[in-house]
Amino acid sequence: MPWLIVFIFSWILFFMFFDRKRMAVGLWGGFMFAALASIVDWGIQQMGLYEFRYLIIPFFGSSLFYIWGPVFTMGALFFQFLQPNRLLQVANILVFSVAYLSMESLIVKSGAASYHNWHLLASFGIDLLTFFSFSYIGGLVINAIEQKKAY
Repeated sequence: MPWLIVFIFSWILFFMFFDRKRMAVGLWGGFMFAALASIVDWGIQQMGLYEFRYLIIPFFGSSLFYIWGPVFTMGALFFQFLQPNRLLQVANILVFSVAYLSMESLIVKSGAASYHNWHLLASFGIDLLTFFSFSYIGGLVINAIEQKKAY
């Protein structure tokens, strides 16, 4: 049940903040985040560092509601809110990293995920690296889309 609640809450936030004018950029971000999270979560679970429980619809060891809920929607919103100003982008990265970490903490506290040889700070480090990396990749996607529109 926690996966379904997180899924619904994520999509409510998504529809509140998503800008239809930047849909192409946002969808790229959502799909990229979903693909990366599926691979990373599967690998980390295979190493026995943490596990997901109460999966309604399993998807690479995760819940389908997790991948296509908070992961997809945060990725889409993150790409949408990419900033050309580097200082604002760092703030954007910190806000999204803390938001994602908060969601993960609630999932662990609900019992839907458990850490074995893992810690929340390790997740925070992974989140920061992911968002910093995707801010660069997102910039490339935005440039490609804008160049395509220019033709």
